[in-house]
Amino acid sequence: MDSDDEIFKDDDNLFVSPELEEEDECYEGLVNPELIVNAQPQKKPIFHSYLIAKSIFVGDLIYSWYRNKRNKSILKKTIENGTRPDVGVSREKLVSRDDVVNCLNKILKPNEDQSFYHVICGEHGSGKTTLMKISSNNVKNGVIYVEIPSDTKDFGKAFGKALNFEFEEHISFTKQLIRKMGNTNNTFEEAKWKRALGAFKHVAKVYKAKHGVPPIIIYDNISQLAHKNPDILDILQDDAKNNADTRKYIAVFVSSEGMIPKRMECRSSWSRAEPVMEIGDLSKEESIKYLTDVRKVKEAERLYKIAGGLIVDLKFVADKSIAGLKYEDIKQIMLSKVKKKFESAKLLRNQSRHEIGKRVINVLLDSKEIDTDIFREFFKDNEFDDVLKENVFAYHPSRGIGGTVTFQSQSVVFYVQENAELYAKLIVSKKLQPPIKQIL
Repeated sequence: MDSDDEIFKDDDNLFVSPELEEEDECYEGLVNPELIVNAQPQKKPIFHSYLIAKSIFVGDLIYSWYRNKRNKSILKKTIENGTRPDVGVSREKLVSRDDVVNCLNKILKPNEDQSFYHVICGEHGSGKTTLMKISSNNVKNGVIYVEIPSDTKDFGKAFGKALNFEFEEHISFTKQLIRKMGNTNNTFEEAKWKRALGAFKHVAKVYKAKHGVPPIIIYDNISQLAHKNPDILDILQDDAKNNADTRKYIAVFVSSEGMIPKRMECRSSWSRAEPVMEIGDLSKEESIKYLTDVRKVKEAERLYKIAGGLIVDLKFVADKSIAGLKYEDIKQIMLSKVKKKFESAKLLRNQSRHEIGKRVINVLLDSKEIDTDIFREFFKDNEFDDVLKENVFAYHPSRGIGGTVTFQSQSVVFYVQENAELYAKLIVSKKLQPPIKQIL
């Protein structure tokens, strides 16, 4: 009995270590065997339970410390390097729009005293998402890009993925074990997008302290939130305003509909928003260059008259031409697509807005662009929003005092031209021109 590792004494009971089991006979005269037998069942389970509980507790602490430290390190590394989203288009097929990209690069490089957030909009298919991704990859450091999914229930997951955030703020080994055993009951029920936003704000503070400038977070496709979860968009806008005030981070909201910035303008948080930046269509020169040099298609001039400078329409007609379709077939397909828009807007013959729609169309044919107040004289109250969302007309929040309205695209103008007997009184004497759009 030279060592405490061999024999442990607790009150009047003696516990024999396994190493001394072979020497039991030596102690038969010294120790009452009955006392040992009676003592072990009473004390040993309690002692062992205590050791097990203590080991689990300590293990939990170590595991939690390790996981939290690891997750924080990943978050810091992500914001340092930036998200760098996949552009999704090969460099050979990209249309060079250096002027737009340069404007976006400046937005994504704030100074230390930047105290305003940004709102960017452009029509569906104008290429704004591609341009935002290109600019994010150009700037890299301190830029987090979050693309809001069409199913907004997955917004939290998308937000977390952009940050490489594991949603393990309250992690422990036992919780992980319970989860693996099939028990998914989680008392931490706060929305994932809120948790991801909280994690971003935490590392944004660290980034600002290190680099002296606030990081950037881009919310692309906010139209989805505006239609399905407007309360979330309102919270994000309020938070963007508050954090622009304190210079902690700068938010950039990207919308496919001009009406979304108009909705945001009606809230007090708009006081910290920069003027809306619109990304318009390609110019005729850029469009022809895309069709001839990038896509190698014939009849570029004729196809441009159908598609105009909206990149999604240009791509569509180019794809059809490369697939071997003749010009007349492509023309009919495009007219059919636009007709569905007119049908949704109830502007076809015998539909409820046909007559009033004819009047608006003729005013736009005459002036190319009209003030929103004039447009409201035709479509009042809820009809104003209902008509605009069908992509026959386009609202431009950055123009005029209260915004302006134009035709949504050249394909719409082309449809009106092909159906002059239904819509246009002026078309016989006036040559239709593509809608006026701001080119940045």
